[in-house]
Amino acid sequence: MRIPSSVISLERWICAGYEHFEYQLLQRVSNRAKVIVILAAVLGIASANLAALGALAHALESTLHIDDARFGAIGTVASLAGAGLTLVAGVWVDRRNRVRLLAIFAGVWALGMAASSLAAGYTELLLAQVVVGASGVSVGAVVASLTGDYFPPAQRGRIFGLIVGGELVGAGVGMMLASTIGSLFNWRIAFAALAALGALGVIVVRRYLREPKRTAMGKLASQSPQHQPSSTATYRKVALLIRDLHIEPFPERVLREDPTCWPWWRAARYIVTIRTNIILVLGSSASYFYFTGILVFADLYLMLRFQLSADTASMLFMLLSSGGILGVLFSGWLADRLLHRRIVAARVWVAAGAFFLTVLSFLPAFLVANIWVSTPAFFLAAAALGATNPTLDAARLDIMHSRLWGRAESVRNTVRYTLVGLAPLMIGLLVDKLQTVVPNGAQALGDAFLILLVLLLLAGISMVFAAFTYPRDVATVLLSQKY
Repeated sequence: MRIPSSVISLERWICAGYEHFEYQLLQRVSNRAKVIVILAAVLGIASANLAALGALAHALESTLHIDDARFGAIGTVASLAGAGLTLVAGVWVDRRNRVRLLAIFAGVWALGMAASSLAAGYTELLLAQVVVGASGVSVGAVVASLTGDYFPPAQRGRIFGLIVGGELVGAGVGMMLASTIGSLFNWRIAFAALAALGALGVIVVRRYLREPKRTAMGKLASQSPQHQPSSTATYRKVALLIRDLHIEPFPERVLREDPTCWPWWRAARYIVTIRTNIILVLGSSASYFYFTGILVFADLYLMLRFQLSADTASMLFMLLSSGGILGVLFSGWLADRLLHRRIVAARVWVAAGAFFLTVLSFLPAFLVANIWVSTPAFFLAAAALGATNPTLDAARLDIMHSRLWGRAESVRNTVRYTLVGLAPLMIGLLVDKLQTVVPNGAQALGDAFLILLVLLLLAGISMVFAAFTYPRDVATVLLSQKY
């Protein structure tokens, strides 16, 4: 059948208009901003799944005839699947084209969401969500490694703040999109819309991202201050501080070979021998564990504690959790500013302060029954809890050889998502145990979160110890990158 010339002309007009818009947009947006937006958006899309599941919980349970326990198992199994696959993905990240991997993982995520929209029963939905969880977790390792090569060490705190902020925004968008579309249409259309969003992410990654060189850190470490132009001062701030302060590396951990092709067991053994890295990983995992518990139980707590309706509690929670976005943006900026003031371990110190502030803020939030007192405390606590992660993300890259970034992130993601997957179950069991002593459901929930503040307090204390070993670990990496 012959296509009418009017249709062809319309198509050309639309394509020409799009290309003109795209050209004008790219002219106004710097490459740096473009990369940040794309990485933050892709990470945000990957994080939207659990929030969307929560928003669609009632519709899924009623349509597929599943109880609360089986529904809760979906998120747990999906997170544990991601924790397992990320160990393999880390090897790929260190050895293969990362932009292509990012597009593949985003594409698999979109396919998993599409399969979720077509699920005929509980088993099909569970299997589809395993695919979504496994691919979504793997996205994090790719984004971390790309960030390390796209941006210099002195800027990574701010960059990770923006990217982690995108992760939080993605969770909020996923919840709002799923809730809105689910109420207007049904949960299948909501999953399909998220799948389309993931497919759009694949197109954007393939079209606008380019694979950065992996040699940047080696060049940074090998050049002396005399051979570096003054215009690159911000790019070499960390390396210069280490040299100027005469900080010595750990000689037994200096690598004198390229670890890219190391077998997995050897790379993992080296990664876990870095004590500072273990502390940072455990601290970050504790933060995400607590955050997941808050995400799952906050609506219920607000409803019971302040006698609010479900819709009002959800709106209040979204308002209070927006403090987390402010926290991730501010902490990265603050750490980088302190770094420019010659505080080498600024990122670790900022994380330590954020953990202590989180504990101090959550105490009145859970202990005071007055909503006008507790809600500002919740907002501040959300900001402080969010502030722990960007600086820890940047600090982990600082103390790890660039050719091990992918595998190091996979180890971290295994710990993180194992705890994230188990968080609702473990917190639920603790609440059930407390309710045998305290019949009031709201008080039992509050007491459970007060007890779990011990984890964040221990994380903050451990950061203080990590701050003293972090500079020597950075010096070790700089010397290792020369070989």
